[in-house]
Amino acid sequence: MRYYRAVFKRSLSFCVNGAFDRPLSFGVVILGALILIGIALADHHIGSQHGVTTTTRLSSGGRHYSFLRSVRRLSMSVEYDREQLSAEAGLPIDGADELSEFDKELQERWNQAMHKQYFRYKLGELKYRKLNGSQMFVAMSNRSRGALRRPPEPMTNIHEPFDPDKFHFGKIKARELLLKMYPKFRWHSKDSQPDTDANNDIIINDSPIDHGHVLLVPHRLAMDGSPQSITEYGLRYAVDLFLLSRSRNWIVVFNSLCALASVNHLHFQAMYTKTSIPVQNWHTEHLENSLYRLDDRYHSFGFLVSWRGNSEQLTLDVLRVVKVLNANSIAHNVVMVRGQSVSSALYPGLLVPRVIIFPRKHFLGAKQQSMHFNVAALELAGLLLHYGSDEEFESLTEEAALETLREARLDKDVLEKLTIQVTQEFVVPTDSTDR
Repeated sequence: MRYYRAVFKRSLSFCVNGAFDRPLSFGVVILGALILIGIALADHHIGSQHGVTTTTRLSSGGRHYSFLRSVRRLSMSVEYDREQLSAEAGLPIDGADELSEFDKELQERWNQAMHKQYFRYKLGELKYRKLNGSQMFVAMSNRSRGALRRPPEPMTNIHEPFDPDKFHFGKIKARELLLKMYPKFRWHSKDSQPDTDANNDIIINDSPIDHGHVLLVPHRLAMDGSPQSITEYGLRYAVDLFLLSRSRNWIVVFNSLCALASVNHLHFQAMYTKTSIPVQNWHTEHLENSLYRLDDRYHSFGFLVSWRGNSEQLTLDVLRVVKVLNANSIAHNVVMVRGQSVSSALYPGLLVPRVIIFPRKHFLGAKQQSMHFNVAALELAGLLLHYGSDEEFESLTEEAALETLREARLDKDVLEKLTIQVTQEFVVPTDSTDR
């Protein structure tokens, strides 16, 4: 009903502003309003699959009284059921991807935005290259991003407050908005109304790393804003965004402040990669309940939260880890991917969600490309985004990559202390029946 009311209010506002003084104009307005209401009542569904319904709806952007302009400003709301997404979270290990309606709609809208030159550069065919060695690194060349992206903000503290005077995602152009997310119910309040005006928006990243590169910005237009620090509310939507896709190469990432975040406004990044990335297949060591850590054979230290059947549990478990890192003022990167279950007895034959949280040394100041790459979420997960020349890209070795990655690794005593604290968060009291 909110869409029908919006149509009525726009038509009424036009009339009040003088259309009644001109009978012909008034007639045109009434005719246009009736047509728009017909569109809203039709509530055109483009498809429903895997717990997702994508529905065209009128944009909430400025006042547009022209019928043709209003049609061009139709926006897309993604409605979904969190329980159903959880039930269908696994993908077959063998076989090709069967994209969801969400995948198809997102890719179509993203490609249209690229065609209309809404980005800072045209993203052509990207070069990928697997490096020889035990780490299974994959390098990707994207020189345009290194040269043409918006200059990042300098960061000095992971707890810096949101500053409305600096760039934030409430200042983007309306054309950069792709989709709006509407869960059919929220986990802790199933009987409450959905967040119809929450502006949990999926927008383009105007300096894309790979195809389909978008940003999820929870409460994008909130007046007080949220700094780049994971909240329970925001993480729930990030997990939703991850589960909406049925592509095994769909990844969602988060960079905290001082861990290569470029903007101090809560956001998650998501994209499709041309190939799987190493962390999807890395082995783990069990710590407690759903908590694991990456095996010592790998260059990165990371906590891995395993899939236990629903997005609610996954969200709360990731928050347990982030809580400890924030309390210790530890910068961190987060990666959501699908991989084989950490336990062979659970989810056989399926790729299921896994979330890896990388505590790391602070990177102070603004991003500066090294001779090879920066160390952010993708790089810690084994996908090396290279900004150098073609010659440097082709000559990049595992040894050179490891040298750069080690610069972000915390000291051994710090990691041991964090491991004890994080593990304790997952210990179930002896009298507990919650898990």
